[in-house]
Amino acid sequence: MTPRHGMPAPPRPRVPTAPATSRARRGVPRPWWVAAAAVVAVTGALAAGCSRPEPPALGDVEGLVTLDGRPLPAALVLFTPAGRGRTAQGVTDALGRYRLRYLRDIPGANVDVHTVRISTATEEHGGRELLPPRYHADSQLTATVKAGRNTIDFALTTP
Repeated sequence: MTPRHGMPAPPRPRVPTAPATSRARRGVPRPWWVAAAAVVAVTGALAAGCSRPEPPALGDVEGLVTLDGRPLPAALVLFTPAGRGRTAQGVTDALGRYRLRYLRDIPGANVDVHTVRISTATEEHGGRELLPPRYHADSQLTATVKAGRNTIDFALTTP
């Protein structure tokens, strides 16, 4: 390769390299040490940042939902706490029984007073709401969840 002026380029100076053992003694990191340190740092940050916080005080909640004396299957049951917190939910089975879940893998609901909404506008009912608004949109239902086991039944009626 020649520079612009037509003269050959000067040779590149050789940089002396030290053996790996002396590099480590001088504190110059090897490339794999840099990668290993990065992996340790990222893993530690993920472990600290991704740990699930402790859930609030929860009570196990289950019960029976009936409509005009008959079990109400495939109804969505929502408990929304009056204070701060997440809405717990459950779906009634063929016998009208439900069990609330705080998160997908954590059963229960916040220990608190809750507004309760029950809706049949689910896929099993073709998205149609069979209940009056006083049970879902303008809910007048409330329930108090205490620590431990709670059995809370709802006997709904049509007008």
